[in-house]
Amino acid sequence: MCVKFKDEYLEVDGKRCLYSDILKCSIQNEDAHFKGKTKPFTHTILGGTTFMAGAVEPMMYVGIKVTLKDSTVLPIYVSNEKVLFHSDKYLSDLKEAESISSKIKERTR
Repeated sequence: MCVKFKDEYLEVDGKRCLYSDILKCSIQNEDAHFKGKTKPFTHTILGGTTFMAGAVEPMMYVGIKVTLKDSTVLPIYVSNEKVLFHSDKYLSDLKEAESISSKIKERTR
């Protein structure tokens, strides 16, 4: 993931969007089973544990869902690999996502 903050636009992996085109952004945990198979952040995990024949810790990717005014989504995946909820890697990725998200929100005010 390569995120660049320019004066008038955000660049994510070579894709650009004007800050004025951003409607909202939110940190999401995408279910690892669906990453790359459906639209980004369609299948998200809200909590840590799901119950399917017992407690199962789901694998996920931490990211930021940037929704544009035309309803398209610019995904920013912070996790480079699957992470478990509340693992050290998850918490590290979450901290990075919070930093990126706050920078986006500062520029869209």
